[in-house]
Amino acid sequence: MEYVCCNLCGVDDTLFLFLAKDRNSKAQRLFRIVQCRRCGLVYLNPRPDQEEIKGYYPPWYHDRARAGITDIEETTAWGITWRELMRKKAAPLLKRKTQGRILDIGCGDGSLLKYLQGLGWQTYGVEFNDVPAKYAREVLGLNVFAGRLEEAHYPEGAFDVITLFHALEHLPDPRQTLERTFTLLDQKGLLVIEAPNFASLEARIFRSKWCKVTAPLHFYHFTPPTLRLLLKNSGFALQQLRCIPPHIKYVSEYSESLRYCLLDLGLYPRGEQWMEAMRRESSAGFTKPAWGGPLHFMEYLIFYSLAYCMAKIGRGSTMLALATKAP
Repeated sequence: MEYVCCNLCGVDDTLFLFLAKDRNSKAQRLFRIVQCRRCGLVYLNPRPDQEEIKGYYPPWYHDRARAGITDIEETTAWGITWRELMRKKAAPLLKRKTQGRILDIGCGDGSLLKYLQGLGWQTYGVEFNDVPAKYAREVLGLNVFAGRLEEAHYPEGAFDVITLFHALEHLPDPRQTLERTFTLLDQKGLLVIEAPNFASLEARIFRSKWCKVTAPLHFYHFTPPTLRLLLKNSGFALQQLRCIPPHIKYVSEYSESLRYCLLDLGLYPRGEQWMEAMRRESSAGFTKPAWGGPLHFMEYLIFYSLAYCMAKIGRGSTMLALATKAP
């Protein structure tokens, strides 16, 4: 375990928020979530070091890569087809850039890169976990570096687009990574970041039970103000920051958080069996409701409407940021 200061302002003065469980293991170890009193950044402290954290990623975290699936275009995730999911994921960058050189940081098994390669992009990826990185290289034929961005040797200004889709919160040093990203991005390039929003209504309601706390895999929990400050301190000019309206299946994140509340209270029937099923079915996403039958429809109607409205007023659970190099 290692103790760290605030990555955003460097100050070691925090407010304790809550203890979060490692829900990916049966041991369910507790981790401290704190907030910097100076800048407001929320983070895990103390935390596993870079060797220890590898042991916290569960076997099912990269199911598709471990299974060696070759027909990736036939798979589904979160209840929708691979191609449709990738189309939605790539939409923000494709509205601004139609082709070019892209680097996906935290690229996982390379799904997004494979999709963009089919559209004519020159694709590159960086992935900390060896298993999905190897899958991306050997099965999908992609150019993916296994390790940290700071260890990869790319020339300055090499990329037209650099993306971090739900990767920023996993990084041990987000500021260092974004500073390196700044040097690798072309002068007219685009940075795309998607990350959980700790200022969302969902996070405020569920707190330690919020499914996106994901201790200890998520080192940092950003809000619009802290993400803005991080980008500014790293040399970027923010072009757009908004919350993303949920896809029809994403509403199940509320169901997952609700289940955690019920499990901790001992009120969820067959809770342990559900946890095991959740781990086995992770590659398909958390698409099942907390209850079946008529209650499913009510749950969907309430949570989807709430999630959509919260995204529209800037309190949704996922942020999308587009940035360029500051002049």
